[in-house]
Amino acid sequence: MKSLYTIYSQRLAGYLMFNGFPLLRLAENEKTNRNNFIFANTELLQDYIDRWKIEKLQNNKDKE
Repeated sequence: MKSLYTIYSQRLAGYLMFNGFPLLRLAENEKTNRNNFIFANTELLQDYIDRWKIEKLQNNKDKE
């Protein structure tokens, strides 16, 4: 069985899908009425999440 990773940010989920990671499941979070994006948890997925966080921080610094 694959290990799963849940993403709560639509922007991050879009970034991952744009970079070739298949969305395994889309589930509504009944508490928040927002979507949970389910991906296979791989080392490469974690690398791309780290890249996204770094790019996000750099973009925020550039706006200052």
